[in-house]
Amino acid sequence: MELNQKSGRATVITVALGTFMASFDINAANVALPLIQSSFHTSIAVVEWVVVAYLLTLCATQLTLGRVSDLYGLKKVYVMGFIGFTFSSLLCGLSTNIGMLIVFRVIQALSASMLTSVGSAIVTNAVSPQNRGKALSMTAISVAIATCAGPSLGGLLASSFGWNSIFFINIPIGIIGTIFSIRIIKKDTTKSNTKFDPVGSLLIMLALVLILLPLDMVSKKAVNPVFIIGSLIAGVLLMVIFIAYERKCDHPILNLNLFKNRIFTASNFAATFFYMCQFMMVFLSPYYLQNQRLLSPSVAGLVMLPMSLGMMMTAPISGAISDRFDSRFISCAGLGILAVAILGFGTFHASTPLVLMLAGYAVFGIGSGFFHTPNNSAVMGSVPAESRGIAGATLGTMRNIGMVLGEAISAAILSSNISFATIKLSAQGIRGILLTQGAFSYAMRITCVVAACFAIVALVLSLVRGKVNKSELAKARESLETN
Repeated sequence: MELNQKSGRATVITVALGTFMASFDINAANVALPLIQSSFHTSIAVVEWVVVAYLLTLCATQLTLGRVSDLYGLKKVYVMGFIGFTFSSLLCGLSTNIGMLIVFRVIQALSASMLTSVGSAIVTNAVSPQNRGKALSMTAISVAIATCAGPSLGGLLASSFGWNSIFFINIPIGIIGTIFSIRIIKKDTTKSNTKFDPVGSLLIMLALVLILLPLDMVSKKAVNPVFIIGSLIAGVLLMVIFIAYERKCDHPILNLNLFKNRIFTASNFAATFFYMCQFMMVFLSPYYLQNQRLLSPSVAGLVMLPMSLGMMMTAPISGAISDRFDSRFISCAGLGILAVAILGFGTFHASTPLVLMLAGYAVFGIGSGFFHTPNNSAVMGSVPAESRGIAGATLGTMRNIGMVLGEAISAAILSSNISFATIKLSAQGIRGILLTQGAFSYAMRITCVVAACFAIVALVLSLVRGKVNKSELAKARESLETN
């Protein structure tokens, strides 16, 4: 990667390390949940909060921390994130009961939010515009590597050394990352006397939690529908109040003028629909591979490996191309490939050849890689330097919203259509394993069609967003300054 200087290259590596650590821990913790449940003699409903609390905290705090970084310094927030993640990982591993572990996971997620909310801004500031795509592709690669390594390495560590080891492994990585971030990331510039917005921060955090928590729980059994509906209504109302408050606030946590920039707005919403589509497939795949194909969890993970490998290979290519050509067309090409791969996946059945399955996951990963980096580069390149912290945090928040929505929608579509198809096929006299497989195949096709539609929506948003150029950036800076 040809960056302007060695310090720029080192900065990219440091940010990629932090991104890897935060992403790895999500995947590794999922694998270790059964061992954690057994160790603390608790229920599935309780142990799930080890993951749920982490994801909710990560999503709810990114906008706040992005604004904090713009006000008080990207490097300060990033270094604090590395220190906090390292220390909280130690506390997670030393937890003696499930309550302690959940509390320390919240602290860990808060630290991870510091890392992920400002990482893109630090990279963008460290490299020249013509190298931005290549630089940001390294963070995409780190996520792909974490996705590959999380389930396999996490499972190996947990089974060999206990569930604590998935947290202890973060300590040496965190120490190295802390040293690197202190020594390599350039010093923060002097900040203005703009005040922090505590009211707006509280409103957005409460709104996101009240909206995302019921969406995450909608696929769970025995969930009170009154709670889900009430929480969603309260969350939406708080979101409306937040927007109204931010419009009148002299020092808003989220400058809504950013959304007047078509590139910024369209690219962020494209990211949301992309992650909805991606996580619908991530949710669906284990059910297909383990229930339909009767593969073990470890083998199922290996079958899905080409998805991450495809993204790892294409992310730097798409980043380099986007540095020289209009990135929206590269993003659109990736989303088109993604939609085709998803529709192809919808035709899979219990006897689909293994080679075809592997090829399908590889094409899915290739499409993802062609979209991810150019879209991120468009977001970060569409705002002035003083707003890159909140821009990166907004992108991270939209990503997490897409992940939660994708899983919730996939679970709802899958369960409802399995029930419908089971009744329909039973009436035709189909029984036993053929009934189970037939009902699932029907539900999987419907789910894949919906996921492909989300990919098409993201494609349209990418196509109409426009091209990043100096005049757009000047307009964005002028609009922000007059607010």
